[in-house]
Amino acid sequence: SATASPAKATIGEPVTISGVATGGNLTSGVQMWVFAGNYVNVTTAPVNSDSTYSEVYQTTGLPAALYYVIVQSPGKDGTLNIIMDTTGQYSGQVMNTKTGTPVFTFTGTGSVQDSAAAQALSDAFNQPGVDDIYSKCTFQLVAAEPAAPVSTPALPAPVTTTKKSPVAVITVIAAIGLLGIA
Repeated sequence: SATASPAKATIGEPVTISGVATGGNLTSGVQMWVFAGNYVNVTTAPVNSDSTYSEVYQTTGLPAALYYVIVQSPGKDGTLNIIMDTTGQYSGQVMNTKTGTPVFTFTGTGSVQDSAAAQALSDAFNQPGVDDIYSKCTFQLVAAEPAAPVSTPALPAPVTTTKKSPVAVITVIAAIGLLGIA
């Protein structure tokens, strides 16, 4: 089995791939394929005595994408029949060790990526004579949300006022009335 935790992570947040391994000789561990776009990481994780495994992947610097994970353990023959050839002119090429033939490449002309690569790798494990056991899962890596801008409350706009006479309206009317009598 294979599980990614968390299933949706922010770039920089570690992702743990874990599960239970079955198959032939597990003393050399399980091979873990993690890929998205041009990024490919093939590593080996040890298998514990209870058949569990766990590997933490750092995501700092990785692009936001859907990442495909395939965990592979050797079958009855005790060896990995599908491997990643990282040497020579065709670095990034997936090879069938039983036949010595290339299956597909993650890099360069004619490369296969993302869901097509996940399907091609699954198909490679299902070729005649290949007894490797595998499990698949995915995780989503997203960019961090930008921090909300800090805003300070705006000061209210100044109100324009007109100066009024300190003399009340009643006083003015009374004064006019007195002048009229006189």
